[in-house]
Amino acid sequence: MIVASSLDPTSQAWAFGETVGYLLPAAIGIGMLWRLTRAWRAQSTPPGSDPAQASRGKRKRTWFIAGVSVFIAAVAGGKAFAEYNPEPRAFETVAADGTAEYPVIILPELFDRFRLLKGEDATRAETEALAGRQLPHSLRTGYYDQDADGSYDLFVLVTSADWDPKVAESKATKSISQEFRNVFAAAKARDVTRFDPGRHGGGLGCGHVTGPDGDQTLCAWSDAANLVLVRHVHETDLAAAARTTLALRDAASS
Repeated sequence: MIVASSLDPTSQAWAFGETVGYLLPAAIGIGMLWRLTRAWRAQSTPPGSDPAQASRGKRKRTWFIAGVSVFIAAVAGGKAFAEYNPEPRAFETVAADGTAEYPVIILPELFDRFRLLKGEDATRAETEALAGRQLPHSLRTGYYDQDADGSYDLFVLVTSADWDPKVAESKATKSISQEFRNVFAAAKARDVTRFDPGRHGGGLGCGHVTGPDGDQTLCAWSDAANLVLVRHVHETDLAAAARTTLALRDAASS
């Protein structure tokens, strides 16, 4: 479910590249300035002139170029410093209270108005949801019924660095924003919006996707170790879907 991407504009590498993009032209410009002004700075002393005065003139010209160089470096350095603001890699995210611990995801049997389907109901829901597709063994699934009719209203996919080395590798190199870009792009989601992730921190986002009977909503939450997708079969209001997803996250996090 985590799709690789070669560019991450929120990563530390991207931010470092932008910093180099500011500093390198400045360094080249300073080098060219000194090279092009070399003859002017080292003007020879005319015959009969005062050597001391000529020496003072050379020093003034050199100090002038040095001052211009310092100004260029200061402007470039200030711009680079102001722009260097990378998003932490996913495994570096912390909870709202600042703790670095991440919760273990255990899908609850009940939360809010939803009941976890089991037995034949769960088997039927999985057959309907997957339509013959095979999911990787690293993904854990859950199906929730809201109105007690035995059919699923939420389809939950859980993956974690706790049991999947590929997820651990991804979270060690990608930001949560990049995770979300990959997930929602793979799902062809529209109107993707970020929401308050709540007390566990990390990230929470939702977007519209196309289901068999029209629009549905896909939400995702991510922390230092977990990435969980929640497909809302009948909900198309992003804010409402986000609230439900957050309630599930709070109930599932231990």
